[in-house]
Amino acid sequence: MQGHYNWGFVCLSILIAVFASFTALDLAGRITLARNGAKKLWLMGGAVTMGLGIWSMHFVAMLAFSLPVMVNYDASIVLFSVAVAILASFTALFVVSRERMANIHLLIGGLFMSTAIILMHYTGMMAMQMQAAVHYNKLLVTLSVFIALAASLAALKISFFFRVKSGNHFLGKLLSAIVMGSAISGMHYTGMAAASYRAQGQMVHHMASGGFRMDTAILAGGIGAAILTIQIFVLFSSGMDRKLAIQNKRLQESQQRYDSLVRHNLDIIFSLDASGSLLSFNPSLTDVLGYSAEEVPYLSFDSLLSEEEGLRARKYLTNTISGIPERFDIEAIHKNGNSVMLNVTTVPVYIDKKIDGIYGIAKDITEQVKALEIIHKQAYQDDLTSLPNRRSFREQVSRVLQEMDLSKSAAIFLLDMDRFKTINDTLGHSYGDLLLVEMASRFEKAIGANVFLARMGGDEFTLFLPNIKHVSEAEQLADKLLKSLNEPFTLNHHEIYTTASIGIAIFPQDGSDIEELLKKADLAMYLAKETSKSNYQIYTKSIDSRLDKIQLEEEMRRGIESEGEFILHYQPKIHIKSEEVTSLEALVRWNHPRLGFVSPADFIPLAEETGLIVPLGEKILRMAVAQLKKWHEQGFSHLQVAVNVATRQFMENSFLSELETILKEYNLEGKYLELEITESTAMKNVSRAIYTFNKLKEMGVEIAIDDFGTGYSSLAYLKDYPINTLKIDQSFIRNLSEGNTAGTDEAITASIISLAKNMQLNIVAEGVETENQLNFLKENDCDTVQGYLFSRPLSAEDLKRSSCRNPCCKPSAKRAISYVRHPKS
Repeated sequence: MQGHYNWGFVCLSILIAVFASFTALDLAGRITLARNGAKKLWLMGGAVTMGLGIWSMHFVAMLAFSLPVMVNYDASIVLFSVAVAILASFTALFVVSRERMANIHLLIGGLFMSTAIILMHYTGMMAMQMQAAVHYNKLLVTLSVFIALAASLAALKISFFFRVKSGNHFLGKLLSAIVMGSAISGMHYTGMAAASYRAQGQMVHHMASGGFRMDTAILAGGIGAAILTIQIFVLFSSGMDRKLAIQNKRLQESQQRYDSLVRHNLDIIFSLDASGSLLSFNPSLTDVLGYSAEEVPYLSFDSLLSEEEGLRARKYLTNTISGIPERFDIEAIHKNGNSVMLNVTTVPVYIDKKIDGIYGIAKDITEQVKALEIIHKQAYQDDLTSLPNRRSFREQVSRVLQEMDLSKSAAIFLLDMDRFKTINDTLGHSYGDLLLVEMASRFEKAIGANVFLARMGGDEFTLFLPNIKHVSEAEQLADKLLKSLNEPFTLNHHEIYTTASIGIAIFPQDGSDIEELLKKADLAMYLAKETSKSNYQIYTKSIDSRLDKIQLEEEMRRGIESEGEFILHYQPKIHIKSEEVTSLEALVRWNHPRLGFVSPADFIPLAEETGLIVPLGEKILRMAVAQLKKWHEQGFSHLQVAVNVATRQFMENSFLSELETILKEYNLEGKYLELEITESTAMKNVSRAIYTFNKLKEMGVEIAIDDFGTGYSSLAYLKDYPINTLKIDQSFIRNLSEGNTAGTDEAITASIISLAKNMQLNIVAEGVETENQLNFLKENDCDTVQGYLFSRPLSAEDLKRSSCRNPCCKPSAKRAISYVRHPKS
């Protein structure tokens, strides 16, 4: 017996299957979002809705199949198939609503769901009551079972996939629902195809072929419409509820985050109402201020803040209530009475565009404040004396000076201890430190309240005396400071006397800023030290030259260390009879990068004063020997160079070893080097001089007494010292009269020449500038001359170029210098 399908109902059944699948996918996500009781309700309701959808697809599909017999349905079996469909849906939704779905869960759920669907289908077939027997094709039944299993597994997997995916994914759900719906429909129609019908007894025929009974059409249409309506309603409800659930979840998560932020925040978070009363606070308030949670609501501003701090806090809170956020530091009182520094931020709370209260955050910055105080103390306070230090003095005084009217006066004092280095070196630095502390204490007692005292470093103190009407006020304070040191200092049973030198600069006449005033006070202080100990000096413009001197000293030091600034010029010494150059005197010149050539009269005394004459002298020796070696290598092997040696350099312990090292370095015999020593140097330490002269003699170095006749002029040292040459000072040569040999200078010069001849010493006259001077020296049998009559001092390069083109040269000098340029064969 053959049946046929109503294709309209078939399409309706497939549509119901797709809708049921889409509903299942949507419900999977909704159940996941639900919590506790709501989740159970959505699980049960979703199972019923989905189960009815699957059952209605099955039942409409059965109604779509017509047999040529009267078919009735057993209501109890139909209801049982409905229950089975709901159970299958419950299984599916329960499995996909889990947090995780392992493969074993997927397999068990798929088996259970497919079994329920197959049971539903074949139970529904059993509900058919008709005069025909149903027989099943085992192969198709088996195929339907596999289709059911595959559809169930696919449905579970797809549902879980969209459950964990965020977002709507409508198109993906729709395509998946079509696949699932088609699979469920395919399982059903495969199961239907497995059935064959055989008539039993007399058949009751339906209407003509192709027709259908109205009651079946109404039933199928009604069931389809009802189920689709339910599905649509459930989808709409699910969508709306999901949207609300998502919003609620976000609100809950936001509230939880906020609660977590507030509860676990290390800073105090609090809220106040519009009147300033405390509404809420987090546990950090009790941790920071030491009060229990029960005590906090009863606290007032007076118990947490001092009166002054309370007034400040109320001012800030008033501003916040008026709509102005505030940030401020305030000192609160801990329960134990200690101070707690808080950095507070307050913002207004708006509700319905009206300010309803205040939210605040208070950070405990007590440790940071203490650390900053320590850092500030280290930066602005002297560790030893606890006085303000250099930085503090500069910054504070600078601010005062900037605000001072130029019509008012102030004084800057710079005080330096006398003999402090001696005390430090003798007794040790610990005594020096104790002395500094005691001095600071005496100075503090000696000055008035309006005087700013600071330690600049080392043994220097500085003071600022503002608003003085006359310089005498600064002088009176200086006297007090000096008198405070009259009594001895008792340090660990040692009585120590010390004094100080003070320099004073006056604002605004000596400078308008701190740097200039300190510089001027420093110059005045050095003048006080040079004048005498334990006195003060007020800066005057005449002291400015000291500033130039100090700067020149720094630049000289750099020039000695560098190459090219200090150079040598050479002045020939001419043998009178042969008119040949016998030697060259090396004379140092300073080619200053800023000032140009600086006169030796300016920098040589400064070098001697500062001790720089020692490294400068060594540099001169090295340059002279190096140049002489070059001349020897060029064929002028007879030449000798004379170098002046300063007293301090001559007395250095290392002088002889350094000279010997230089000679060895350039492989030069000592006989080609002549050292010019002044009489005062030779007589400064006679025993030391004799020792040094003898050592020089052993090296072969020749010795000349420079500026002879201006110093001791002792015949004893001429007898005892192994000298080679006497140089007549140019002051005697300069005053030789024109052709008159009766004058004093002529007599002295002649006597020196005679003395040298009798002692078998060479004699050199320096500063020869005229023919008359030269003639006089010739007449008195002088050996050698040098001076501008022959040549000014020239660089090594200029010596090569000089010859007859030099306008300063006389005929004899031209021949002599030419000799330097062209060595004898």
